[in-house]
Amino acid sequence: MSSYIPEVASVFPDELVKRIHQTVAQNVKLQQLFLDIAVFVKTRQTQDGLPNDKKRKLEYDATVTTHTNGTTQNGLTEPTIAYECKDVSFQVPARKKLKLQVVADAQEASRQEIRMQNQQSNGIEYVLPSHSIEQAFCLPVPDKQQRQWNFVLFPKPGAITAEGLPSEQMVFAMNETKPVGATSAAQAPTEHDTFVTVTERELNRVLQPQGKHVVIPNPAEFASSIEQAHRKGEKAYHVKAFRGSKDGYLFFLSNGIVFGFKKPLAYFPFSAVNAISYQSVLQRTFNLVISIQEETSAEAKDIEFSMLDQADFAGIDEYIKRHGLNDASMADERRAKAYNVNKEKKRTDVDPDAPAVAGGEEQSELQKAEQQMQDEEDEEEEDYVASGGESEGEGDDSDEGEEYDEDGGQEEGMDEDMGEEDDAEGDEE
Repeated sequence: MSSYIPEVASVFPDELVKRIHQTVAQNVKLQQLFLDIAVFVKTRQTQDGLPNDKKRKLEYDATVTTHTNGTTQNGLTEPTIAYECKDVSFQVPARKKLKLQVVADAQEASRQEIRMQNQQSNGIEYVLPSHSIEQAFCLPVPDKQQRQWNFVLFPKPGAITAEGLPSEQMVFAMNETKPVGATSAAQAPTEHDTFVTVTERELNRVLQPQGKHVVIPNPAEFASSIEQAHRKGEKAYHVKAFRGSKDGYLFFLSNGIVFGFKKPLAYFPFSAVNAISYQSVLQRTFNLVISIQEETSAEAKDIEFSMLDQADFAGIDEYIKRHGLNDASMADERRAKAYNVNKEKKRTDVDPDAPAVAGGEEQSELQKAEQQMQDEEDEEEEDYVASGGESEGEGDDSDEGEEYDEDGGQEEGMDEDMGEEDDAEGDEE
């Protein structure tokens, strides 16, 4: 619901209209009250034959001032507009150009939020508090001649607005051009800044108190093998796919998988994934099935993405195996650890020359668990082979143990060749 009230704008002077809209933006529950007042005043004006001139100036008391950044009105502090940018193309929750505002409050983190503001009326159309954001991403927009990035904000499951409605996802695009017209209260843009870099920096300021930051694609995690026809030589980080009849793009990132950009977008954090498998693997395409555990259900839910290009199969498969997402037995461990890619951790078990990837500590634990499982399987295999007739010390280093387990004929042949060693081993048994 928009906080802009046409009835207020048609009745009251501009100065008062602005103050009312600012108040409603802070507390949307007051919107109905102001609407009722405006209707009442308009009715009385009509009944009394008074002129309806909303351009009249109010005779303010000397003690009352309008809100500005860092000032107060009757003891109330107006949060600082830390960042503002006009003519931003939003796709979700509304598809139109609006003003982006990042509101900061150093004393009260709960008042830090991202706003969508109507550029004509200055009414706030949507507010997403920073403490309601589960994760923020900055993802390149595919198939665009001019480089663009979509900022994607996912609310936490169950997050609600001030009106008591479920919080919505937010998606808006930024160009890699100089941030002309963008204003920041904390840091003026440098000569190397673009709309993308400035917006990422300002979002990180309000996300940092929540222990989060904007996540961007990393070639160390995944990069597509398909060359972009419109920008040759430049890496692509998306894989085109279909979810049912809806087409979109999959992004394989350091903390999970994102599918966008049409509403509703989907985000699959590692902790929510039970397992990932493949179906309908053909010569040119394959399907990807993500099994997730929803908080509201005891049963896992399978979500299938179809028509992925075979050229990206190897890269996706390597990503899935690296994070253990193909192993359903590791799901409980992932949920228990609840991957947190936004907190820096000491990394003592990785190559110091390798690119730094957030969440490295959890990843190393996953690798350790996989190695432990492999060691246990190797030990069981060695015990089985030893009891099958090989002399002590033989076959320990063989890579073909599983073949011998399955092919009894090969074991018999080895027994005949061993001669006296077999007899001796039989006596020991």
